[in-house]
Amino acid sequence: MATRIGFAIILAGVALIIVRAVNWVDTELADIASVLLIVVGALAVAIDGEEADASTKPNRRDS
Repeated sequence: MATRIGFAIILAGVALIIVRAVNWVDTELADIASVLLIVVGALAVAIDGEEADASTKPNRRDS
């Protein structure tokens, strides 16, 4: 679930960059917000990926 949300956040950041490139938005706050959205989305995807990796690893028995 967090992966989908993370990708949606990343896409919002990319959309904001595109809007900025077309000059529909002309503020530096848009640049800052777009970078923050991409970073936060990437963190959400990475955290969810770590949990998914941990749940599929075989249990290691100490002997």
